[in-house]
Amino acid sequence: MTSEMAAYFDRLAPNWDNSPADYDTRERLTAMMGLPQGSVIADVGCGKGVMIEHLLKTEPQQIIAVDISAEMIRHGKTLIDDLRVEFINGDFYEVSFPRLDAVVFFNSYPHFIDKGSLADKLAQIIKEGGTLVIAHSFGRVDINGKHDGVKVSTLSTPLESAQAEADKYSRDFVVDALVDNEDMYLVKLIRR
Repeated sequence: MTSEMAAYFDRLAPNWDNSPADYDTRERLTAMMGLPQGSVIADVGCGKGVMIEHLLKTEPQQIIAVDISAEMIRHGKTLIDDLRVEFINGDFYEVSFPRLDAVVFFNSYPHFIDKGSLADKLAQIIKEGGTLVIAHSFGRVDINGKHDGVKVSTLSTPLESAQAEADKYSRDFVVDALVDNEDMYLVKLIRR
C-alpha cells in the first residue's frame, strides 16, 4: 500500500494545485490551531507544503514536513525556502521524530487508513500538552466526495464526523475544538 500511495501522489504532484482560493480558510484554520511560538511542528502528508506558509506565521522553532511522495517533497522544496523547515520524504510510521509540540494533518488525514496504528504513533511522538490537528479546507461531504473515485477510494477512508474522529484518539488525547461544517473541518486534540 505504501509504494502504491507514493506512486499515486508522485503522478499527481506536477499538476497539484495548492488552492490559492482557499488561502483565507487556511489562515482561519491556522488561527484556530492556537500553536504557541517556538513550537516544533510536524506537517504530515504535507504535499507541496501548502500549509507551511501559514504555519510559519506561528513563529515555530521548526517545521518537519513529511510526505510519502518524493515528487511532492521535491516540488515543495522549490516553493519554500526557510531554514526552519525540514522536508522528509518517507513513510510517517517509519520516520524518527523528536518529541513534538504539534502534529498537523492538513487535507491528508483520510489517506492514513489504519487509525489505530496512527493513534499509537501520535501518542508516542506528541509531548504531553501538545496538539494534534486534523484539518481540511472543505467540509466533510466535499472531502468524502473527492475520495470516492475508483483509485483514490482504495487509498483513503471516509472522513467521519469531527466527534467520531476525535473519539478514535480518546485514550491519549482530549478534545479542545471541533468544527464540522460545509466550509471547513477541524479536530483539535491535546495530549494527556
